[in-house]
Amino acid sequence: MLVDFRVTNFKSFKDTNEFSMEKGKYLRKYKNNILTFDKIKLLKLAILFGGNANGKTNLLDALRMLRFLVLTPTTSENEALPTNTFGYNSDDTKLSVSFIKGRKYFEYELVYDQAKFQFEKLKVNNSVIFERRGKEFITLPKQLGGLQKNIRKNQNLLFFAQENNVNEAKLAYTWFLEDLVFVNSDQVPNVLFKALSESNFKNKFLKFLKAADFNIIDVEVKERRVLTPKVQIDFNGEMFMPKNEETYATIYDVYTTHHSKDKDFQVHFDNESTGTKAFMFLALYILRNENAGKVLLIDEFDRSFHLELAEALLDVFTHEKQLNQFILTTHELSLMDHKLRQDQIWFAEKNEYGETELFSIYDFDDISLSRGDFGYKKRYLEGRFGATQIINHSALLEVLGE
Repeated sequence: MLVDFRVTNFKSFKDTNEFSMEKGKYLRKYKNNILTFDKIKLLKLAILFGGNANGKTNLLDALRMLRFLVLTPTTSENEALPTNTFGYNSDDTKLSVSFIKGRKYFEYELVYDQAKFQFEKLKVNNSVIFERRGKEFITLPKQLGGLQKNIRKNQNLLFFAQENNVNEAKLAYTWFLEDLVFVNSDQVPNVLFKALSESNFKNKFLKFLKAADFNIIDVEVKERRVLTPKVQIDFNGEMFMPKNEETYATIYDVYTTHHSKDKDFQVHFDNESTGTKAFMFLALYILRNENAGKVLLIDEFDRSFHLELAEALLDVFTHEKQLNQFILTTHELSLMDHKLRQDQIWFAEKNEYGETELFSIYDFDDISLSRGDFGYKKRYLEGRFGATQIINHSALLEVLGE
């Protein structure tokens, strides 16, 4: 589960910004919205609001970048690390995250530029597992003793450590690989659909779709094996496929059956609407206990779901039996007043220099916010919290008339 995330010098985040899923102190409303791990209380849901091009998506992209750096190793010392700095400056990017996995508290920090990792540190329950400053290794686990010379300047140490069976690194790596989930309907993990081969789960899944008024009466999953040849690069940089090294992967093709007055018909999952695919994706995580403890990030939540369905999903996300976290970005202001606490409502706002600042309603020192009948949307439209879109209506029309 995500505790907090900090980002510096990435896209519109010039200075350090922190996003937290920790429960705000002294808030007592909507206790179902909270997950408890020992003494740490975390939010099940947080929603990020703000005008167009204010940096909402950039927060998710920063988490995506950190995930990529951990999971995708470089292949040579000459390979550049991916960067996307503020204004394309040459300063370092800093990304750090705290999370809970296997009842352990992890803190991971990364500082890098295109050429190398300047700093990298992993702590578990306040104990340092490894720490590096460039090619200087301040702390290393015993499994990596004597291997310092094998670690390139642009090689991610967390990836290297999990490859060499450092247990804490393996657990942290698994969090990035399996628990940090970007709900992109074009990148649904294919293997998730295998669960629909279980009749009991399939029936539960179909009931969930029906309750949301999707016209789907059946789902069929077909397995097929595809050849995935191993590709290597020779001395001259040319790609080739070695003989006798062919491997196969299992693909799960999903077909939904839609009810029609004339004749029921099947549709391949890839041809479903964006909203249908996103809803099916969410159902696979929400309805299986094996998938508990995930952090699901959904960009432009309002683009995929009608307001009534979006509000129903918020109730699902915060249900007492639901054990995942959800981080959404949206323009749908009505969601502010749908059973949310002030620590769940976040804003992204750019200043006059194009720099994004993150803040939540919890940051405002206003005693009236604790009232049960407080309307966040109305106050937001009045400009009480900032992060509003300032539109010059007359200027728009004047340009149109030129």
